[in-house]
Amino acid sequence: MTMDSESKASASSEQLSLDRSRFTFQHSWFDQDVRPVWEKLLIADPIRIRGIKRNILEVGSFEGASTTWILDHLMTHPDSQMTAIDTFEGGMEHLDPDQVYAYDVSTLESRFRSNTSKCEHVNKLRVMKAKSDDALLHLRREGARFDFIYIDASHVAIDVLHDAVICWRMLDVHGTMVFDDLTWKGYMEDCYNPRIAIKSFLKCVPQETEAMETDSQMWLTKVPNRISATPNPDPALYYGINVSK
Repeated sequence: MTMDSESKASASSEQLSLDRSRFTFQHSWFDQDVRPVWEKLLIADPIRIRGIKRNILEVGSFEGASTTWILDHLMTHPDSQMTAIDTFEGGMEHLDPDQVYAYDVSTLESRFRSNTSKCEHVNKLRVMKAKSDDALLHLRREGARFDFIYIDASHVAIDVLHDAVICWRMLDVHGTMVFDDLTWKGYMEDCYNPRIAIKSFLKCVPQETEAMETDSQMWLTKVPNRISATPNPDPALYYGINVSK
């Protein structure tokens, strides 16, 4: 076999291994709405992405649509690792049979494991079947560090905020954290939807964040702290009131 034919055979094999038709997804949210953006932002320059050692955390995996994409595209370095967290119990929007997002959650974990088993780099995947608040605290105690974190778990604002704060503590400088569901409005009350949590978190970390909003996601890059905390020169105003006589 010539070098040219070997190269073509290798390219053909790689293309086959990245074929999304080998997976079974009940919902196509990721492939329709998210994957085109990820392909543009993450693999538009394959030389910059492929072969880089990565430590990736996914909070909320569901059927494994994003998990399988990450395994296929970002896990090519032999020492790369990925951690995926999910209860595999679904959310409130999946439990109502009359809702468009209805899902038979009894098959969720088996579908996830079936899908991920078809990925070449599945041996680099650690699955934590647990609630995110428990799993993230466990990872924190382990001293885990990540350079890419994807948050797509609970759609309840307070849960999103909790996940964000702990994940941020584990994200390396120059790492990326992505929030899904920026525009999701599954609740009539805005105080429950993810957007308010994402925007509130952003207000707390402007000194170490570069943010970019896509159609339905928020991308954050963690940068070295650019703003030092400055003590208020007037102690009488520490609590927002003037207590001087």
